[in-house]
Amino acid sequence: MAVKTGSSTYQEIVNDTGRVFRVGESPKDILGYGRWVPIMAAWLAMCLAGLLEYTWGALSGVLQPAHHWGAAPTFWLFSFYVIFESFIQPVTGWLRNRGILPVRWAVIIGGIICGVVGYGLLDASGTNIWIAYLGYAFLGGVGSGMVYNSCINIVAKWFPEKKGWRTGFVNGGWAYGAVPFIFAIGAASSGGGAIPMSASSASRFILIQGIIMTVGIVLAGVFMKDPPKNWWPKEIDPLQWHKHSTRDLRNNPPALRHYTLRQMWNTPQPKWMGLQFACYVGCSLFGVAYYYPFAIAEHLGTVAAVVGFAGFSLTDGIFRPIYGYVSEFIGRRKTMTLAYLLNFVFQLLAYVAGAAHNAPLFAICAVISGGLSGANFPMTAAMVADYYGETGNALNYGSVYQWKALGGSFAGGGAALVMTGTLYGAAHFHWLRGFIFGALLGLIAALIVWFLCKPPTVEQMQAAVRKAEASEARRARPVTA
Repeated sequence: MAVKTGSSTYQEIVNDTGRVFRVGESPKDILGYGRWVPIMAAWLAMCLAGLLEYTWGALSGVLQPAHHWGAAPTFWLFSFYVIFESFIQPVTGWLRNRGILPVRWAVIIGGIICGVVGYGLLDASGTNIWIAYLGYAFLGGVGSGMVYNSCINIVAKWFPEKKGWRTGFVNGGWAYGAVPFIFAIGAASSGGGAIPMSASSASRFILIQGIIMTVGIVLAGVFMKDPPKNWWPKEIDPLQWHKHSTRDLRNNPPALRHYTLRQMWNTPQPKWMGLQFACYVGCSLFGVAYYYPFAIAEHLGTVAAVVGFAGFSLTDGIFRPIYGYVSEFIGRRKTMTLAYLLNFVFQLLAYVAGAAHNAPLFAICAVISGGLSGANFPMTAAMVADYYGETGNALNYGSVYQWKALGGSFAGGGAALVMTGTLYGAAHFHWLRGFIFGALLGLIAALIVWFLCKPPTVEQMQAAVRKAEASEARRARPVTA
């Protein structure tokens, strides 16, 4: 039956597995402009919100000596930032799915919290590291997590038929958006990295970065809006997509239907998707947190440290749409496995080059490692939508993404423990232990993806739905005395 809304008409089509497709409305009917506009807005917001994560390796090297913070407490700041940035994701998705917090306001509020508010407190922290935990770790994590969840999931909603490289494109901004700021930090340092930027310069830098983040994210948020539930582009026949399809759909078939969070977690795949995500986050964020200080500790010079770390962030972001594009030909799982295995190799090579004081080779290995490090973020987001549908992806993917908190603990405080033998306090860093630890996390993630993250079968999904329905029936049953 056709339904008229304003000047457009749509109809809801149900396939043989019960999936609903809302067909007939063009993006311009819904938005007033093309669907590329919210995608570009999401990309800009990601470029700015990711600054908290990807400038930290360079910025911590400034704040630590300026405020006389210990090495381990400083790296724990990063771990707690990742923890809060992760755990806010399913909360944001839940509020968004229920219409309580529209995507536009989630982005705007998140930009204010992680920008001028979070960075304002970080600037005001001075020698008090606990204020930094409140500003950078808690508020920065919450605000940037709200932006991330809102931006990454809007892609699958507007491009359910070709989400591969577009998810990677938006997701990539999270990493390479930091590159100009990393170079600015390096330019303000002197003495081959022995003399970081002054405390007053760091203060100005932090405030300016916070203002830029908030202004840009708020402007981007204005242009962001979700499509109606179950929306599907009218150019692709939902019942005959095998015949009139896109390359992405052929190699990454759409979900049998849209599944709820409870239904999704009644299948075996999500826990393995979460575990591989945590392991590979630990592997990749090890580079984010430690490549810069490692290069300085090995006296490779500011140029090698900045080029290696900025190159890491640049390729980390640039490669993400490439993974999406490659996955349109060989599928998400194979793409992820190959990237993970290669990063295992190049992370170890980065250590070998740095320990040998070969600055150019270290920079090259760091740059390649960076390019390999971002594979899990867009591919896991697309995989969750492929397996369980786009409608609930903000909450579904958010529940997987929160495993990043475990990965962040691996990369920050966990890696510091491996390298220093202490959870909190100043100590000598044994870098080889850390690099082996980080690389092995990548290898474990590759094995989990290949052997345990296969698409759910029809039988698994049917059993998951029955189990969810039975659970809901028990909850709805009145309690008798």
